[in-house]
Amino acid sequence: REDLQKTGIAQVFLGKALDQIAGEPVPSGNYPVVFENTCFANLLMAFSGVFSAKNAQQGLSLLTGKEDEQIASDIVTLTDDPFLPGHQAAFDGEGVATARKNVIENGIFKTLLYNLQTAKKAGRETTGNASRASYYAPVDIAPFNFYVQPGTASAEEIWRMASEASEGTALLITELAGLHAGLNPITGDFSLMAGAYRLENGKKTSWVNGITVSGNFYELLKKISAVGSDLKFGFPRGTTRIGSPSVYCGLMPIAGK
Repeated sequence: REDLQKTGIAQVFLGKALDQIAGEPVPSGNYPVVFENTCFANLLMAFSGVFSAKNAQQGLSLLTGKEDEQIASDIVTLTDDPFLPGHQAAFDGEGVATARKNVIENGIFKTLLYNLQTAKKAGRETTGNASRASYYAPVDIAPFNFYVQPGTASAEEIWRMASEASEGTALLITELAGLHAGLNPITGDFSLMAGAYRLENGKKTSWVNGITVSGNFYELLKKISAVGSDLKFGFPRGTTRIGSPSVYCGLMPIAGK
């Protein structure tokens, strides 16, 4: 069984490598864009600091004072759940009991993530999100299992939706490069090299490389018009594991050839 699993994984990577050999950019323009689940999870990871009360209190997040305001599409719910199997935490880095919480609920911003210090400064209760890299490290703030709640549509149904929104080509973005340098974690602006598949008639076709996708994270949350059922988590980084389903974000500017 283990040999079969390894063979299956190898076939997936081989198929993708063969696809990429013949890849080329699309002409620059605005394209309907679907972010694959792991790809959007990586983007969420890069901007997860905007939900930290510490960053907000230091002027490093535009979410300060935005509680109870709509900051995303009404189909977007962003949850932090410390009790999911495989990555559980009953207490945070300060010994406070953890709890499941919706940070965004149906598009409405509900709460920043707090530890004891930032909660006291804000006159609120901690959300139990204190984080320590080690016992001697300073206390920071981080989510646990942080993810966009899945919808009911399959990935293929979302591909079809994006295809139908375009008379030509839609794009399924599966890779993003430059997440460490190609974005501004304060303003939310990003401009990132990307790899994608063309979506035509609801099907993946040829590989697209050498393109750049640009936008703003805060605006992107508002543009999400479909959320898939294919929730997938990346590998944990410290105490945090980020997940997302595929998401359809409407038209986005793509720089190509």
